[in-house]
Amino acid sequence: MLNSTLLFVSIFLSLILTGYMENIFIILATLIFYKQIVVDRNYKYMAYGIIIAFIGVNIITVSIFRNKITTREITPLENQEETVVLLVSEGESKNYDLKERASEIYFEKGLLSYVTTIKDLYTYKMYYEKLGSSNFKDDSEDIASSLREKLGNDYKVVNSYLYSYPYFENSIEDIISKGYKNIIICPMFMTEGEDFNVLIKRYEKLNLSTYNLNQVEILDTFYKSNNLALLYKDEILKNITTKNKDIGVLLVGFQNENNLEQDILFREKIRDYILQDEKNSYIQIKLPLLENNKKDIIKCGEELLEYGIDGLYIVLPTSIIDSIYTKNLVDSILNELDMGNTKFYYIDTDKKYDLIVEEIFNRISLLSQIGG
Repeated sequence: MLNSTLLFVSIFLSLILTGYMENIFIILATLIFYKQIVVDRNYKYMAYGIIIAFIGVNIITVSIFRNKITTREITPLENQEETVVLLVSEGESKNYDLKERASEIYFEKGLLSYVTTIKDLYTYKMYYEKLGSSNFKDDSEDIASSLREKLGNDYKVVNSYLYSYPYFENSIEDIISKGYKNIIICPMFMTEGEDFNVLIKRYEKLNLSTYNLNQVEILDTFYKSNNLALLYKDEILKNITTKNKDIGVLLVGFQNENNLEQDILFREKIRDYILQDEKNSYIQIKLPLLENNKKDIIKCGEELLEYGIDGLYIVLPTSIIDSIYTKNLVDSILNELDMGNTKFYYIDTDKKYDLIVEEIFNRISLLSQIGG
């Protein structure tokens, strides 16, 4: 049974590791397989081996390999006058990081992660192998840098992440230890979905009321933003250059990550802005969900084809910062949606981050006015 267990442990570890460690376990699995299956023809404990290895690797990865966020005793320094604006997003390492991704799976799935971690890590690993690297933190820093310039010297803008360094809790500790008494937390999420709920749970565990802070505010998510919806409307219409042909638009949402009701509300807002003008009556709009891309999106695409559309435009308006997960799903749409002779376009907006900065600035300015 030991050899069977080692065989499957090696296979599972090779699925979630990269580089030389992946190669070591591939070689080890090959040697054990050759010895037990080819030479000895011993199949007796294979079923037990796969079960024990599957359970063991899942438990060990979640319990030992994931990053554990530790808090420390805080002794604040002299009070600082500036207000800290803490931008909180999912976070994602540039390259595949087993510890960070295992942490993300644990925070999002809880006890279920002890069953799904091998599968989920392998999926993330394939995303990175397929797409190369993630620009998530570069994009986050671009937003923070623009916001710093806009807010001026009375504010300090800091990036923190739920599933990557610097972690949200560690950023809060660092801010308080340096003597800052006014904190504005800005969740960088479109809706109050899965990641937002993780943030609120971890925020509540910090019990910041014990640190005698002057102000702690949590800003709303972005799904109510009329300006952001108008930006997408303008970008879609700008890209649709053929006015005398029927056009299809898929406003794609996120069922798993987002609050579904809020996700739909925001996309309906974009749709309504487009269709308010009678001259846009040639545009047919559908609102599919991205995680169901093989069924929902293709079904919507096929329904639009029945109208005889000449072009199909894909838009993902309910993601603030695109992760490698988002980009992979977009890539799967591009590869799997067979549109025949219909022209196919993917619309993103370069102005989105500028408008997000403007939104945050306006909300902070309003808070400042209310606070006197």
